[in-house]
Amino acid sequence: MRPTLLPLAALLVAVPVAAGAADPSFDCAKAESSVEKLVCADSQLAALDREMARLYGLAHDGPRSTAPARQDLVAFQRGWTKRRDDCWKAEHLRRCVLDRYVERIADLRAGYADARAADDEGSSLGPFEVTCDGIEAAIAGTFVNIDPSLLLLRWIDNSVILNQAISGSGARYVGTEDGDTYEFWIKGDEARFTRPGQAAAQCLIAEGED
Repeated sequence: MRPTLLPLAALLVAVPVAAGAADPSFDCAKAESSVEKLVCADSQLAALDREMARLYGLAHDGPRSTAPARQDLVAFQRGWTKRRDDCWKAEHLRRCVLDRYVERIADLRAGYADARAADDEGSSLGPFEVTCDGIEAAIAGTFVNIDPSLLLLRWIDNSVILNQAISGSGARYVGTEDGDTYEFWIKGDEARFTRPGQAAAQCLIAEGED
């Protein structure tokens, strides 16, 4: 189907996270790994865990789910959990854990229509198709509107996770990957995407229909 343009307001509604409130989907009294203990002590990571678990439940129990699909979903989830817990090996533990959660949220949303069935109850949106001048492939954008809001952009073999930053107008997301700075600035249904060593690209955001 032809994509529909996305109202900017849909991307700016953040779900506030109370300071010090870390209540993930699992029982923190039973947390054993260093990663689980970190999630239990970090309100943003706990919010990501709740959203990931919500999407997983929708995908697992949704009307389009089949027994083989559920088996695959469970297997992929176990693999993801192991990769998340392996973040203890990473140089920057928290960044690694945050990245794993945002990536899993995006994968669930992209791979399972049922996971997108109750967006008014969660904090994530997308994936949205972003087309930019000078970038041949479409970019997939997934938003997680917690505090601060996060944006994952994926195109070809590239991906970057950005944080919402102060902006006089529109919604501005910035972040670094391998020491390089990226910026994605949304105004209306358009955006400007700035990549390292490249001229700023003008982009159009659209939402694909199921």
